[in-house]
Amino acid sequence: MSSGEQPNDAWSMAMSDESNSRLDPRFDDLTDESKLNLLIARVDQMDKRAQRSEKEMQARIAELWKRLLESERSNKSSSKLNAPWRKIGNVTKKSSLESVERGGCEEEGFEPGKECQLPRDAYSITRRSSLESVEHGGCEEEGFEPGEEYQLPRDAYSILGCWKSNSRPFWIALLVISVQIAFLLLLLTDQIGSTGESDLVVVPVNVPRIVHASQALATIVAIFDQDDLRSAIEGYFDGLPTRFRGDMAFQRMNKPQWNFCCGIRFVQGFLSVFASFVLAVQSETVFDVLLNFLGVKFVSELDDLAFNLCQLGYFGVQPQRASKCIVEAQFQQDDRNKADENTWNRSWFRKYAHVIGVFGILAFLLGLFFFVLISQNSGDFSAQEISMTLAEGSVPFAALFSGCYRSSRTGKMFVRRVAYEQMGFEDDGGLLGFCGDVDGEKAWTFTFNSVDPCKNIYARTEATTTFNILELGNSQWYSREGVSLGNTQISRVLDASAECGETTSDADYTPCEQLDVQGFIDGNQQGLRSTSFYKMKVNSTGATVFTNQALRHPIYVGSSSTPTQYELILFTGQCWVLTRTITAKIDSNLSMQDYMNEDAAFLSTLEMIVKTGYHVELVSSSVTAAKGFPTPLGRLWYHMQNPKKPEFNYPAADLSRPQEMNLRCAKCGNITNPCYYGGICREDKICDCVNGGGGALCQEVPIRDGRCDPYFNTEQYDWDGGDCCGGTCIGHQCGLAGGLSSPFGINSNSSTVEDYQASNMGYGNCVDPSMAPLTIELNNFELFDDEYWISILTHGSDDPFCSTATINVRCNGITYIHAPQNVLFNTSDCGLAYAETIHVPYGSECELSTNIPCFGIFCIGHTVTVYYGKNTESTMIRSGNVKNESQLSFGVPLECLTDVLLNYSSSIFDLSTHQGKAASALSNDGLSGFLCFENSDLVLERYALAVLNASVHFKSSNWGRASNCHGFGAPAVRTTCTNDTITSLVLGIDVVDQLGTIPTELALLSNL
Repeated sequence: MSSGEQPNDAWSMAMSDESNSRLDPRFDDLTDESKLNLLIARVDQMDKRAQRSEKEMQARIAELWKRLLESERSNKSSSKLNAPWRKIGNVTKKSSLESVERGGCEEEGFEPGKECQLPRDAYSITRRSSLESVEHGGCEEEGFEPGEEYQLPRDAYSILGCWKSNSRPFWIALLVISVQIAFLLLLLTDQIGSTGESDLVVVPVNVPRIVHASQALATIVAIFDQDDLRSAIEGYFDGLPTRFRGDMAFQRMNKPQWNFCCGIRFVQGFLSVFASFVLAVQSETVFDVLLNFLGVKFVSELDDLAFNLCQLGYFGVQPQRASKCIVEAQFQQDDRNKADENTWNRSWFRKYAHVIGVFGILAFLLGLFFFVLISQNSGDFSAQEISMTLAEGSVPFAALFSGCYRSSRTGKMFVRRVAYEQMGFEDDGGLLGFCGDVDGEKAWTFTFNSVDPCKNIYARTEATTTFNILELGNSQWYSREGVSLGNTQISRVLDASAECGETTSDADYTPCEQLDVQGFIDGNQQGLRSTSFYKMKVNSTGATVFTNQALRHPIYVGSSSTPTQYELILFTGQCWVLTRTITAKIDSNLSMQDYMNEDAAFLSTLEMIVKTGYHVELVSSSVTAAKGFPTPLGRLWYHMQNPKKPEFNYPAADLSRPQEMNLRCAKCGNITNPCYYGGICREDKICDCVNGGGGALCQEVPIRDGRCDPYFNTEQYDWDGGDCCGGTCIGHQCGLAGGLSSPFGINSNSSTVEDYQASNMGYGNCVDPSMAPLTIELNNFELFDDEYWISILTHGSDDPFCSTATINVRCNGITYIHAPQNVLFNTSDCGLAYAETIHVPYGSECELSTNIPCFGIFCIGHTVTVYYGKNTESTMIRSGNVKNESQLSFGVPLECLTDVLLNYSSSIFDLSTHQGKAASALSNDGLSGFLCFENSDLVLERYALAVLNASVHFKSSNWGRASNCHGFGAPAVRTTCTNDTITSLVLGIDVVDQLGTIPTELALLSNL
């Protein structure tokens, strides 16, 4: 502005001396502080009058601002009292002109371009040029230095950085920001390192190019859209605001709080950008990229949402006031445009620090993105080693090509997808690859002995575009013609050395050393001469995909084999085969072992057997898991199936032509081929079957052979097939082999009538819970005191002795115990009681018979008692002295009847009583056992009628009309039933004669 021009704006007029003199003649005589207060008052007054005369008031306001600026420069300390600009800390301030309107640069009565304010952007600080030079369209006023005016962002970070700490608005802002950062940390934790995979971040194997493009754009947009990241850098380098226009509350601001706010804002911004990048590279579709981007953006804007809620008063009055002050506040930073004369221009770096930071982070993330992109297109994220199991019969030699595959060692890829080659047979083995044109469709294919997955296709998946073959882990595969081949299992190999190593290794497993052929032993049939086969170790060097499985498993050679004629038992990969006699036209003095290891002709013969089935006589049932069957033991055998196609000449069993043949391992081993069922393998590799098992390895379970084997006397083996109990044992050895060794606990060889040890018979190991326990007790022994016989029998001793009688118990024609006589020479033993528990079937009728011991014309006896139960404290059945009663008859009702009737009478076991006869009749009528479980009251009524029938003997002529409601009763008794319960009983109908006493059991007819 030239010296002759008059000022025409408020700021210039306030700076003129003429304006000061018009305000007050004594203005120059006032103190600086008074001048400042006076100017403030006049500014307010002139603002009110501006509505009446804008041009006049504009000039006067300009004079006031001029004087205000001079006062501030001359008295810095007074500016903090009532000045419109507030000092923050000790930083030098620059004044600026407050805009009249926040929406633009034009006000009614003002010339355009004189006063302006830049629009608020999305970052933390909104700049507004108020003193730009006139040449640049600004608002420069004579006497003012160029400066910038700012506003705080409308978010929770502004409250955190500017408001009083330990206040409600401060803690609300901190809580919102903590939630925001926690969301991002949880998101990243969930996506990074918590998937269980070895990779830090699970990245798709590969994605279409359009997805790659969307991932790159999402990364770029995420950075430039992230307000907090840029504004944090800018706020930190701009430093703490030096001067505020407005509220005194901002004077509490301090540098540590401001820097903390910038730091936490940067952390949140960087986490948001990094989360957007991680989710973008993990997305497999464009939609997923956009969806993940919007999700992160929502989290990053939670601070803005919280600020808006504060403005609306959702968090109370204090947060609402804080948000209002932040919206209205304007500030300056005096150090922003200063230069450091000793170094370089720092103002440039401060001004563009956020640009440098943002582009640096962008370069870093784009570098990571291109690393991921290159790795995906190189197949680095694909599974490097997989295991594939082809369904049996799906392709030729399916078992041979089932196994481990590795990504192509030459980096071979088809349609941007990794190709997998069979491990160990990369040149002629199986190949898994992606074909872009399988009859017009895209699919993964399987082939072998080929380098192109689109040629010689043996199997293919349904149409798919997946880059990850593991997604086809259990899917249907089809032939080239579309025929379903069943499910093919594909899985990742975690440890190739463990999962893809040798199936069987002599280092950790030694199969059966010798096999004996049973059932197919005609030495002249089909040239088979050997009945024993011996395992031989064959060198697997030079193995092909067809001979690999045979060489990795044991090969057995006939015992009479020579290099010119030999028989083999070998594994083909799917089954075991037994060959005919193979004749080799060679002139060699090699042993069979050396011939198999050194002569290439043997490997050729082996491959012919596997590929064509030539020389094969018998084929075993299919072995789906060869690892579990290192020997052919336990397999079913069949004749070989005639191939329908030349390419399917793989030896397969013809299930319609089974062959009776069994292979038995002739040698045992404690680790590799142990004896079964507790058998002991001796040093000569022969099993000692100590627990009764049979066969070379004790593998045959000895049940139902009449011999009780305690090892198998468990519920699992049906109590040794019933061999340990008299009611279930079948065979001539029952009760003898493994039976009763010392009946009644007496072990003596001094019997006088029969060989005590040889005559023992019983079932001492019977533990079947379905049997009824009976305990037999011997006591009250009579002493023999004839001196003549004592001297003969005791060889000069004068002590009297006693003896047990022969005890024999038979139930329904079966002997359950036979104990011979036994002399007890020790007088004190004669005062003891001896007991033995036996088990008989419920529902049995038994008889205990005895044979008393006699010496010359003198016989001695003792008491024998039978109890129902496992000890002598149980219910007594019968008792008597063997001298007076040589037979005791008793019965054991059905178990349910015993449990019910024993509550009313203990005589149900004694067949000489009416109660015993009734219980025996009910046990054999075929109905009471069923009713016992259904309704015990009905059984009691039947029991009462049965006792009546046994007690009173009726001679009746009314046999045809006799009946009762439960299908049982005396023919001369008529009963009436109501609801299946007897309500009346009429005796003596058409009775000719009767004899007996009516029993008290009729009281059981409770409704009579």
